[in-house]
Amino acid sequence: MKKALLGVLLCLSLAVFAFSGGFSIKVNGGANFLMGGDYNAAVEDSNAFWQASAWTVGTELKTLNMGWNFGAEFIYNITEEMGLGLGVGYLTASNDSTLTASYSILSASYNWKPSVSAIPITLNFHYFMPIGETMNFHFFAGPGLYISTFNLDMHITCTLLDTNYDDNFESDSKLVFGFQGGVGIEFAVSPNISLCVDVLGRYANLSGLSGSHSLSGTLLGLTGSGTFTNHHFYYFEFGGVALPWVMDVAPSGGGITNAREASVSLSGVGAQVGLKINI
Repeated sequence: MKKALLGVLLCLSLAVFAFSGGFSIKVNGGANFLMGGDYNAAVEDSNAFWQASAWTVGTELKTLNMGWNFGAEFIYNITEEMGLGLGVGYLTASNDSTLTASYSILSASYNWKPSVSAIPITLNFHYFMPIGETMNFHFFAGPGLYISTFNLDMHITCTLLDTNYDDNFESDSKLVFGFQGGVGIEFAVSPNISLCVDVLGRYANLSGLSGSHSLSGTLLGLTGSGTFTNHHFYYFEFGGVALPWVMDVAPSGGGITNAREASVSLSGVGAQVGLKINI
């Protein structure tokens, strides 16, 4: 299905460039806010669990939200008001946070470093509405294919359980189908160059993640290390608390519910500024 969609996008892009009409090149970049999906649910539940316990919490884990988005688009201007654009971009989000907790002489810390990145290939319909001699109001929307990866590095220590280890997951690239759209304003600074300010929304969900998984350090007093392939990123709930899990099989057992492959939501909103050059 996804290969067929990629083929459709490529065919449409070739059709765009087969026309003899005028072209525009647009480059932009800016801040991006992601929803995060199951990863953020696990972060929020972990923080809530420790806050409700008898332990004293110092710092907390942070949800995966803020990042950056950059892109370039070739737009075929069908008319003065309408255009069809083929774009490629890069979006990324990451953070580094640590949950620390203590109880009497005991201490625990959980350091999580998630990162998600995607290369969107987009096909957008554009509509331009003049609102002055040098200004356009701009609408755009269309489908996109997102070549995406997700990585999660965790370092966990707990004096009570004689535990101090690293848990690292690097997913293989995943092709995700999604949609994007938005509005913007263009300010002409010369006959062929415009300053663009856009606000965009995106819907895309990264799931079915698998890849390389490595463990090293001391866990419950046992020291060792190992590297594994084709391990999956799972989500499950234990005692009502959402947790991430990387393994070759889904978690199961007493008290475990809602076990499934985790999803990391690329959906969100962004604000971008850039330039459009008419050819």
